[in-house]
Amino acid sequence: MPVTNSHAEGVFSAARGSNEAIKLWTVMQCQGCHGYILGCSIRPGNFGNNPQPDQYYAHYPIGRPKDEVADEIPPHIAADFREALRCRFVDAHNATVEMCRRAVQAACLEKKAPSDLKLTGQINWLADQNIITTPLKEMAHRIRLGGNLGAHPPDDPEDEDVIIIDADYADAVIGFTTDFFQHVYVLQERLSRYTFKKAAPPKTAA
Repeated sequence: MPVTNSHAEGVFSAARGSNEAIKLWTVMQCQGCHGYILGCSIRPGNFGNNPQPDQYYAHYPIGRPKDEVADEIPPHIAADFREALRCRFVDAHNATVEMCRRAVQAACLEKKAPSDLKLTGQINWLADQNIITTPLKEMAHRIRLGGNLGAHPPDDPEDEDVIIIDADYADAVIGFTTDFFQHVYVLQERLSRYTFKKAAPPKTAA
């Protein structure tokens, strides 16, 4: 519901040489949570005596990113992944995949992969040690490659075969990262928590 008077702002049309519409800015209050927003609607010009209804234009704040991650992920790794999710919220696609790559490398180090290896070697080391499966190894390499594309500009931007990190690629890397952490941290922790084995009986004194 509006709680202030509206501020009117003309939308100028160069073709007509006059305002073709009016933006109306108003502070509004939600009747459910009683929070406030700044809302804007557009009132089209009534050209030809044909009045048009007001149309929604924008409102602020526009919302908050959904950056929740599983509690089982170690805090410093979760922080990197949450930053990736916040980057995706503002369509920062290159930054999104870079932060996913960083989070996966942090996971490799947390799993004791040698720090003197590059990420390629660290991922392969985890697979060689049977810490991750072959599908997870391939998934991690996809995240690595996506992060590399986001971090480095192409040699020839005009090349039609150059992969541009857009929303689709960013979402794919986020999906791979989510699945990787689900198997490496979430499922492992749940399996260790719920063994469904009876506790060993207490030892009696001799």
